Amino acid sequence: MNLSLQNTDGLANSDMLSKLLREIESPLASIIEEFTKSENKEVKEVAKNQMIFTHSLEIKRIVDEVVKKANGTTYEDLVFFQVYNSNERVQSMCKEEVNTQKISKQDISWLQSMEQEVYKNIKHKDLNLYDLSFKLSVSERQLHRKIKNLVKLTPNKYIRILKLHKAKDLIDSYLYDTVSQISYAVGYYDTHYFSKLFNQQYGMYPKELLKSREL
Repeated sequence: MNLSLQNTDGLANSDMLSKLLREIESPLASIIEEFTKSENKEVKEVAKNQMIFTHSLEIKRIVDEVVKKANGTTYEDLVFFQVYNSNERVQSMCKEEVNTQKISKQDISWLQSMEQEVYKNIKHKDLNLYDLSFKLSVSERQLHRKIKNLVKLTPNKYIRILKLHKAKDLIDSYLYDTVSQISYAVGYYDTHYFSKLFNQQYGMYPKELLKSREL
């Protein structure tokens, strides 16, 4: 195994880190497996008490996480695009098709910050766009323009899609038992209005989805 960093062929630092981690992943996993399978009790005790990782799956999980962070967030990591790519109803809400190839890494990072702010305040009935724009270091006018340019939506519709996705996630996770509980959890205090919006986005009412869990 060659761990030399001298011949990088122009790779960026994140690419070098990813390559290095992938090179050590398999050998390290093999070593750990040998220790944990050893019949020598003293060796197994050392492995249990001294080793940070005890299984190759733990190594893979950590390596995948570090590599992901090293390579930076991609549009596929954003909640909105996960919903957009799998939901034709959401696609039809956008003024035009979203071209992800034209979204820069800087804009992806900005969208990620916006998603985090939305989810931090998801229980609020109304998210104040002025406060949101302030936290994202843009004017309210710039907020509208950036969201329109990046995802072809108004900020309020963009936020609504994120909130309803969270609501569906709460149902799928069996965390709540009633529509009103789910509605309040994502900042909608009118359950009828919430159910109507949910149906527009997912083609079924939250009550129907709750009932389907019981089957």
